[in-house]
Amino acid sequence: MESKLRIPQEMLMNIDFINTVNGGTSEPAIKLERGSKGLEVVVKIPGIEVEDLQLEVVKGKSKSSNLKLFHLLPIFSQEHLSEEEQWRTVRFINTFVIPDGVDIENISAKYDDTLRHLVLFLPFGNEKGDYHRKVDIERW
Repeated sequence: MESKLRIPQEMLMNIDFINTVNGGTSEPAIKLERGSKGLEVVVKIPGIEVEDLQLEVVKGKSKSSNLKLFHLLPIFSQEHLSEEEQWRTVRFINTFVIPDGVDIENISAKYDDTLRHLVLFLPFGNEKGDYHRKVDIERW
């Protein structure tokens, strides 16, 4: 019996890709601690190099701010293309809602090579207006 359901080839390739990626990755371990000077978030992300991680602070028209931790995955093996020409898809590791009272301009991130984890520091302070910036991840 022939199926009457027609699924576009591009959608099937996308589904296959997402199943492969999601089936072959580990979930991050996240720990949040509140200190006297701010919040500290410790993130362990097995299988992902620190050079591939990206961290952005986004504050839009709504009152809430978000801290987005993600990395880019190549869609296909494209050895003949340069790094800039390769097609990539975003894999969000986590999106953190930044609580009121955090100074979003001074959020910082450091990667500990010894313990192999990322430490995000969200200092307490005042925040105002729309905001969007990329946070550089330091290594120590």
